[in-house]
Amino acid sequence: MQTRRKKDRPQTLPLVIEREGRRDVVKVPTSQYPVYFPIIKFPTPGSVDGRLPVPGIEPPTLEFGHLAGPTYEALVPEYPTAEFIGARLTFSPTEYARTLAKIGFCAGVFAMGLAPFRNTPIRDVILGRDPHVGHWVGSWTGEEQSLPKGLHAMKVRAAGADIHVILRLFAQFGAPEYHVALGTADPEFVASPAWPWK
Repeated sequence: MQTRRKKDRPQTLPLVIEREGRRDVVKVPTSQYPVYFPIIKFPTPGSVDGRLPVPGIEPPTLEFGHLAGPTYEALVPEYPTAEFIGARLTFSPTEYARTLAKIGFCAGVFAMGLAPFRNTPIRDVILGRDPHVGHWVGSWTGEEQSLPKGLHAMKVRAAGADIHVILRLFAQFGAPEYHVALGTADPEFVASPAWPWK
């Protein structure tokens, strides 16, 4: 729902029905609305796999997990002439990956402060100045890091002086884990007593 204020919550939600070249929007009670969750999986970041940087990010696999309400298939008898029942999703893999980069960077700064990230390449990715977002952002393919206990989960790790963030958004829905490579930490910070991985 768009708000936690119960009295402000909508009583209906729009369901798209397409038939005979026409698109109708039907208002459906919230209890009867099919709720799906997009499951987006990218390749591993290129910097981790040793791939050369290329602009953008490879197309992800996109699936949908059913969360609540009836399935779209269960609505077919109600709309027998429909060619499409559902909702339309507009999705930009590059913009989503840049959002993941920003969240991963914020997690790194929260855990370690700004000192290790003086020269991180992830800032240029976030701001769109570095088009090679797939080199720094992708899906985590290793052992599960964040068990689905709460809404979101993040873990900051290091491989030598390279800092990585494994993050999972909407963990309790079985969302995938993402891998944000923040780059090599500032050498002075690595040499200081503040460096947590000795």
